[in-house]
Amino acid sequence: MSALSQSIKDAHILVVDDTPIMRALMARHLRETGFSNVSEVEDGKQAIEHVETNPVDFVLLDIVMPNMDGFETLERLNSSGKLQTMAVVMVTTVDDIESVARCLELGAADYMPKLFNPILLNARIQSNLNLLFMRRRLRELGEVAE
Repeated sequence: MSALSQSIKDAHILVVDDTPIMRALMARHLRETGFSNVSEVEDGKQAIEHVETNPVDFVLLDIVMPNMDGFETLERLNSSGKLQTMAVVMVTTVDDIESVARCLELGAADYMPKLFNPILLNARIQSNLNLLFMRRRLRELGEVAE
């Protein structure tokens, strides 16, 4: 396994969903796929608290949740600068094109239906983590060159 592939498997992934069964299903799938650092919270407020105290690389985020929905969560992550250091993929039952566009405009890296295809979910996670780690490396190289 290459160093990049190993770093992807070591990524800290946060699953944010108010439905316990969906949250557990996604987290279990991630662990079975080989991700060892998976955390779970039930709403946007807990997600914000989690990313403030833990280095998170990737977030699977539902839109419709109590306390703080996915839109507000994205807005807060973006305004705090956290989206510069992580990737967020929306996983939700909301399927209108305006919601998809709004998520992308607010900084989500991708969007997929809640009844996810495991192969597609894995591909999106791998792709977004590869991009994230490359951006981080480029930032490091830019800092060294300055």
